[in-house]
Amino acid sequence: MKEGETVGSSDGGSESSRNRSSVQGKRLKQCFGFCAVGVLTDLLLGGFKIFMGWESGSISVIGDGFNNMTDAGSVFLLMLTFYFASRPSDREHPFGHGRMEYLNSTLMGTAVVYVGVSLLRESAEKIFHPQPVLFSMELMILLVTAIAGKLFLAWLYRTADEAVGSKAFRAYSADSLADVAATGGVLMSLLAEKFWGWTVDGWAGAAVSFVVLYAGYEILKSAVNALIGAPPDARLYQAMEKKINSYPGIYGVHDMIIHDYGPGSQFVSAHAEMDSRMSLVESHQLADRIMQDMLHDFHAQTVIHVDPRAVDNPREPKYRKDLETAIIQSGLPVTFHDFFTAEKRDGIHLSFELGLERECPLSDREIYDKIDSEMKKLNPNYVTELLVDRNFISGQRYGGISTAKK
Repeated sequence: MKEGETVGSSDGGSESSRNRSSVQGKRLKQCFGFCAVGVLTDLLLGGFKIFMGWESGSISVIGDGFNNMTDAGSVFLLMLTFYFASRPSDREHPFGHGRMEYLNSTLMGTAVVYVGVSLLRESAEKIFHPQPVLFSMELMILLVTAIAGKLFLAWLYRTADEAVGSKAFRAYSADSLADVAATGGVLMSLLAEKFWGWTVDGWAGAAVSFVVLYAGYEILKSAVNALIGAPPDARLYQAMEKKINSYPGIYGVHDMIIHDYGPGSQFVSAHAEMDSRMSLVESHQLADRIMQDMLHDFHAQTVIHVDPRAVDNPREPKYRKDLETAIIQSGLPVTFHDFFTAEKRDGIHLSFELGLERECPLSDREIYDKIDSEMKKLNPNYVTELLVDRNFISGQRYGGISTAKK
């Protein structure tokens, strides 16, 4: 390093921070645009229904129109959610406010479940006390218009979800589809009674209520999982893993964890295998470069843990092959990573971690005993040291000379 040169770059960090703010600002504008169209559509639908209800004297149609007005209000609240969620981190919220979007999705899911329960209760009353549905061309036009409007909103919010990656928009899309199902049930009941004389309004409503309840369950499940902590999107995970692996000097990536604090607020930690001959400064410079690029490409704050790999040892591939053979012979559902060898006077030390491919009833100690036994069959000089990762949670390290002597 030259005199006065520092590892990393504050200018690069500031530029990445400005880029992130620019991306967040662009995303917020997109969210506001989609929400504005949604609010306008709900207001038009609500106004049309209120007018038709006033002309026909139907209180239920007027009530449904005001329901659309409340939908417009909920979308306006979503706009406020996006605004507050985009605010930068502060002392009380060091990881930002992005999870407010997941909270909004939870509230929407709860509302959809409430609609489903209410519809099921009303449908049960109609099954036991059926009432004829009065057919009119005005009502037909109203129902078809409502279905078309809600289908448009479902498409709009799904498009918005794909554009900005928001679970909140996904929830609103599901809510719009639930409204389509409910209105479609009324339309089918109306036609069935008009042309075949079947009074199926209650049964159709009950069937639709289960569709609505399932939609609400899916919304709640997705939102709550995001709040608790769910596995990351597989495509995003693979893209990040590929990015880190693309750097010269990186020989593998494992134990990568993506911590999600809301759209655009992600923190990543990963173990990267580097040549054991690299100096501390060289490995730090490479890790720092990766972190800056991850911030630029994925807007994710990244921490790289460096694992050494003995790439200069010509016998290392043979040791890896023996470990693969031992795993196959053991019949255990495991893979290995973080493999490192050290040839010492007391034996050939093999240090690695095991990841479970599926559930395994054996304890970590029992897994160690089986692997160590198979390794000793291949070469009595092997000294095995391992730990088992269970869903990113590492257990106790087993092996080494102290364990071998017991």
